[in-house]
Amino acid sequence: MPHIRSLGAAVLFAALAIPSGAQGRPTDGYHTNARLTAVLDSIARSKPALVNVSVLATSPGRRPVHVVRLGADDKPAVLILAGAYGPQASSSEVALRIVRDIARDPAASQLLAQRTVYVVPRLNPDAAEGFFGALRWERKGNDAKFDDDRDMADDEDGPDDLNGDGIITMMRVKATDGAWIADATDPALMRRADATKGERGMYRLYVEGRDNDNDGEYNEDAVGGTDISKNFAHNYRFFSENAGLHPFSSEEARGVAEFVSSHDNIAAVYVLGMQDNLIKAWEGRTVPGIGGNPQGTSAGGPYTASLPADNAWFNAVSADFKRITRWNEGPASAADQGDPLSWAYFHMGRFAFGSRVWWPGRAAADSTRRAPTPDPIAAERNDYRWLKANNPAGFVEWQTVQGFTIDGQPVEVGGFAPGATLNPPGSELDSLATRHGNFVRKLVESLPSVVVKDISVTEVGPRVYRIRATVVNDGFLPSNSALGVRSRLPQRVRVEMRLGRDQQLSGGRRMQYINALRGSGGNDSFEWVVVGAPNSTVTLNVGSPHAGLSTQTITLRAR
Repeated sequence: MPHIRSLGAAVLFAALAIPSGAQGRPTDGYHTNARLTAVLDSIARSKPALVNVSVLATSPGRRPVHVVRLGADDKPAVLILAGAYGPQASSSEVALRIVRDIARDPAASQLLAQRTVYVVPRLNPDAAEGFFGALRWERKGNDAKFDDDRDMADDEDGPDDLNGDGIITMMRVKATDGAWIADATDPALMRRADATKGERGMYRLYVEGRDNDNDGEYNEDAVGGTDISKNFAHNYRFFSENAGLHPFSSEEARGVAEFVSSHDNIAAVYVLGMQDNLIKAWEGRTVPGIGGNPQGTSAGGPYTASLPADNAWFNAVSADFKRITRWNEGPASAADQGDPLSWAYFHMGRFAFGSRVWWPGRAAADSTRRAPTPDPIAAERNDYRWLKANNPAGFVEWQTVQGFTIDGQPVEVGGFAPGATLNPPGSELDSLATRHGNFVRKLVESLPSVVVKDISVTEVGPRVYRIRATVVNDGFLPSNSALGVRSRLPQRVRVEMRLGRDQQLSGGRRMQYINALRGSGGNDSFEWVVVGAPNSTVTLNVGSPHAGLSTQTITLRAR
């Protein structure tokens, strides 16, 4: 296979100019579902030989979930998944810009002659409506009807804009049975009272809104059914909020599962979502399973940690990510519970990498307000201080709602604005996408690349020839992850010797498989003894859809 040229970042992932002001609306620079569909259609029509857009699934709200194919459909591929978590609109924007920049780049055709990139830019289009609506809120579920509070009514008690600011935040109410207190250092922040330190709760916290169904609960049955980022199979949590009826109960998650299952050429998956293993790489370890039996067996149950043999590769890709993006620290990963990142690795055997996409930076130190050590709300405190300095609208100071009480107590509304800690101003989206795009380019270039080298033919007798060949992985990543070897997904590298009609194989095996070839020159040698007429030919086929295919025609004569 020809060498994959390293395309310059400034060419392959040039900045995408989208008009937006630093002090504009939170949605400036972002694409509604209709606009996203229109942009994808325009790209596909302008580059029909390079770009194909199809519909992966249709949401309960009748909105399309698109999958974009860049390049041919039969080359080793990277799959990018974005927009599964509704409030994280930035993930879809990054994915869309990656598609547009590759399509615009004249040099991309060289890369895509040897590799394929699939992109699902918005996996949960229904939930994205919460970001763009007249009333903005952090909506997680799709449009599937669901009776969250089991009262025989669907979606009857959602949030309400009590203070008329057009967004949904939180409300706090003083109560003797409350679990929350105002933080002593930053009183705008709420934290749980620590009984071991003699602290007593003073507040209850709710999502902003009324008790619309008069059941004593607030906003417990909002519009929105399944959170797609929680509807995949690995470590799926039955009965958890917005997780769906069962794994893959949503058309959106099932569409991804069917797509990956039918595309053996997918070698790696990059998830722009709430789980991270790039700032902090997964640490593979041996974990006792059920009853002390080994995990990954019928007796011990499924794996709950990546395999130690994959550690070096996760660490290496993490180092690439940090070097390319210049991000060395970030928020903690969300739990691996029904998410697409862990599913892609643990269930489908692919090397899978995830990023939190964007987050507030480190806030400047404030010597006048020292936080406790350890700090139970360190992440929230940093976000609050960073937003106050860089995006004051990202936090709504607490204010009393006139004419509205709960249990006779005044109600205050405030807290983080919807998506403020997940989505940057539109003016930052281009530079954000460039960083992620440069990493994607590196990941594409790192895919396994299986080739055949050092072919030799020796005549060992009349009409008898010994053939030797070495199968080499010239890519960086192994041909299969260690977990992929265990699960037999994706297909292992196949080595097949095809003979002609009047030929016989008297030594070696006609077909065999390689469990895994390590990257950067990992190799395995093979030998066959073939009986056939001089100058006749045999065919050696080596490879797999996700690691590349190599075919060699070998003439039976001494070399």
